[in-house]
Amino acid sequence: MVAVEGAGVRRVATLGWTAGVTLVASVVGSIAAAQDTAWRVHPTLQDKWTLQLGAFFPRLHTDTRLNSSTGTEGTEVKLENDLGFPRDRTLTSYLISMRFGERWKVEGEYVPLSRSNSVAIDRTISWGDRTYAVGTTVDADFNSDVYRLSVGYSFAKSDKAEAGIVIGAHVTDFSVSLSAPRLGGQRGDVLAPLPTVGLYGAYAFTPRWLLSGRADYFSLSYEEYEGSLVHATVGMEYRMARNLGIQVGYRHVHYDLSTSKPSYNGNVDYRFSGPTLYLIGSF
Repeated sequence: MVAVEGAGVRRVATLGWTAGVTLVASVVGSIAAAQDTAWRVHPTLQDKWTLQLGAFFPRLHTDTRLNSSTGTEGTEVKLENDLGFPRDRTLTSYLISMRFGERWKVEGEYVPLSRSNSVAIDRTISWGDRTYAVGTTVDADFNSDVYRLSVGYSFAKSDKAEAGIVIGAHVTDFSVSLSAPRLGGQRGDVLAPLPTVGLYGAYAFTPRWLLSGRADYFSLSYEEYEGSLVHATVGMEYRMARNLGIQVGYRHVHYDLSTSKPSYNGNVDYRFSGPTLYLIGSF
């Protein structure tokens, strides 16, 4: 009960903080609207380099399975339900993009996540070559590092808007382990390079305000990998100064990946969605 209440307080605080930032930006924007803007085109639509440092406040849903070395299917483990992992986390995002020419741009992003918990389980779990009976205290770890690299081409471009197509890859390094005293443990590791294709767009209402969005998709069955990926973002950006701004938005990511690699023979179904807040610099 305390954990649930704590998660609720954190989520309310997060949403309150995001709403507060949006309100402050709106007030400052209203004041700025009465003044002459020193630039006529929104910087995001023209600057060569853009750097973003972000906070991401998702709600997490993680289902995993690790099969045995003989091919016996393991138990599907819901980390938040079965192992008491917190659903709400604050993640850090690091993003850099570079424009070259009038219509091309390259973008790279890194988002790390690390979670762990120790809990007495209320059902028997078969994990790899280990079996943990009801009542066993299990130590669990889940780590993921997401590296996103893409190249985009704007087939429509003006001083107020752009729209384009993007191809790239979500390279995700998953690591999941379960262990218990005297029973030992087992870890599954997989590096999943998932190719993606998507669309992006942006529209500047004024030289200070810009609405942007992007959606990427992947579905593939190839050799040791089978699964799908959906990644979508939307955000409203405000420029306090020519080279500095903030963005409030929302992000949704859903991996569903099965692998038959020796290092991880099983499945990861990983979803996280929630508000985002970015500090943006460009030049």
